[in-house]
Amino acid sequence: MKIHLINPPSPEGTPFTREGRCMQKEGVWTTVWPPLSLCTIGAVLREAGFEVRINDCPSENIDGEGLKELLADFQPDLLIIDSATPTINYDLAIPKLAKSVLPNVKTAVFGIHVSVLWEETLEQSAELDFIIRGEPELTALELAKRLDRGEELAELYGISLRMNGKIEHFGERLYCRELDELPFPAWDLVNLNHYRLPFTNRRFVMVMSSRGCPYDCTFCVAQSYYGKKIRKRSAERIVDEIEWNIEKNGVRDFFFWSESFTIIKKNIHQLCDEILRRGLKIRWVCNSRVDNVDREVLNKMRRTGCWMISYGIESGDQGILDRSLKRITLEQIRTAVKLTREAGFQIAGHFVLGLPGETEETLRKTSELSRELDLDYAQFYCASPWPGSRLYDEARREGWLNTENWDKYEQTYCVLDYPELSGKKILERRDRMTNAFYFRPKIIWKTLKKISSFTEFKNFMGMVTDYLSWKNN
Repeated sequence: MKIHLINPPSPEGTPFTREGRCMQKEGVWTTVWPPLSLCTIGAVLREAGFEVRINDCPSENIDGEGLKELLADFQPDLLIIDSATPTINYDLAIPKLAKSVLPNVKTAVFGIHVSVLWEETLEQSAELDFIIRGEPELTALELAKRLDRGEELAELYGISLRMNGKIEHFGERLYCRELDELPFPAWDLVNLNHYRLPFTNRRFVMVMSSRGCPYDCTFCVAQSYYGKKIRKRSAERIVDEIEWNIEKNGVRDFFFWSESFTIIKKNIHQLCDEILRRGLKIRWVCNSRVDNVDREVLNKMRRTGCWMISYGIESGDQGILDRSLKRITLEQIRTAVKLTREAGFQIAGHFVLGLPGETEETLRKTSELSRELDLDYAQFYCASPWPGSRLYDEARREGWLNTENWDKYEQTYCVLDYPELSGKKILERRDRMTNAFYFRPKIIWKTLKKISSFTEFKNFMGMVTDYLSWKNN
């Protein structure tokens, strides 16, 4: 059986990342991420003997007509579609498009939005056959096997579908407990030249280090996808994958992908020790919570080639942090950034504007904190109440939503109107905050110092142009 995996064309051709809880335009980084989930699903299916093709339409500049041509050429039996809340209206048009070319093709979709709103999703797209709910790899594999053998789909855990004229929702599939057993992503099925770091233009790939998150942040959807319990990969398996990428794909830049890379310090020490033991010369970045780092672990990470850490800072107001159940303090934020700078890292801070309790005063505090901290980069997002988060449930209950159009549930818009603060005002403050952070002599000079060649200068100017275009749109 032939299986075609796609990251669908993006609205208006805008590059868009659909990767679990991260659903965003290329934004200030002016890059899109390699499609880790698609390539991992592809590797699982190919290992089982299926013929697999992957197309990451945004990075390949493939529109709807181009996708039709690809489908006509490959003639897949099953089309599996990645999806995200802000693009769901476009994503759910793909099954109809596919069946206009191949009437008998089976269509499936995965992602957080469809996992939570499975009934609404099937009602929205009459041509959609299956929803793969939650962690996708093992469910996609069993679905493919049953279709290939012509078996009944009843009680296929992790699947929602139409059966005998009714929408059926079978039980939840258990999460993959042994992540080490998953094959390495099938990066050979995509063109890695499309995925490059800002400034240096070096190719990079993502490496999954763990899944699951024990925290309860009200604005996050991670738990609804990968669960609350942390499931980790062994240090040996992760470093095996790094060596494989160096040898097979010629890649030495990595983004360690997890809900919080430093969540278990013992694992980080083991990983760093294994990288040092094998003498690997690599460059890598990761995300972290500010309460998960200390001087010892930071110094060891720096020795192994980690050059940047991204922190979820969210707000400059302690009350906002407490109400969103972030469970960090302003003191921890300041300490983590200070220690990270002393260890020699570049630092990115992520801020979420418009969380419940936000006021003009709390926004001012966030803006001041972003400029007080010694950050290299800052991303200012509007709080987006995505289905699967507590924020979505609260916003619906309290009547804060100013639109039901999923196209607007994206972090460059604000769909939340509070009694004391409108979404329009939050969006205005976001733009002002971004300008106030980046258009400072300190940041401009710090950015220019990172440029070490004419090629990097050209890349930087392209980033500036792309950023201004993104901001104006």
